[in-house]
Amino acid sequence: MIEVKDIRKSFGELEVLHGVSLTVSEGEIVSIVGASGAGKTTLLQIMGSLMPADSGEVIIDGVSLASLSDDALSEFRNKRIGFIFQSYHLLPEFSAMENVMMPMLISGVKRRVAEERARELLAMVSMSHRLEHKPSALSGGEQQRVAIARALVNKPAVVLADEPTGNLDSETRNDIQQLFFELRERTGQTFVIVTHDSALADGSDRKITMKDGEII
Repeated sequence: MIEVKDIRKSFGELEVLHGVSLTVSEGEIVSIVGASGAGKTTLLQIMGSLMPADSGEVIIDGVSLASLSDDALSEFRNKRIGFIFQSYHLLPEFSAMENVMMPMLISGVKRRVAEERARELLAMVSMSHRLEHKPSALSGGEQQRVAIARALVNKPAVVLADEPTGNLDSETRNDIQQLFFELRERTGQTFVIVTHDSALADGSDRKITMKDGEII
């Protein structure tokens, strides 16, 4: 599902990724761990086309990201890559349902179809009772469940998560961790998760450790 080939990235004189290569299979849950500054988030952002690499190649579901024009890359990112962030990044003026619908509406799907899909996913993440609530009325765990539903709404090839349990208490972290595995069983979803959460990392199918811009 994902092929990363010899990715290098520098910021000024500092090279933060030193020729990183890895593969992730369809339906696999892979965690990436390491100390702060190891290059984990930079790698994830390059995998998600949020940041360009200096050299190397990322292939997702058979498509080389470098082969796409800017417009085609934006469309691919919207439809084929789901993102989950530590800070949720929900739009504060919109309800949970509207936040989940947003990627579908951006991609041109009719509102009725988007609403049906959003309801289905919010039910899947146990948020049917909070459809009309705005983010300010939701707990951290509830906001992250909405963010997970949003990441899945366009049926992406992969979901990339950056510290998805970082702002949550231990009980809620466990719930979110369990949710990832339930979603994988129900949807066959592929997850790549950057995390400092040892329980989440140890529970993954595979744990990749980075140090000083390299996989060790």
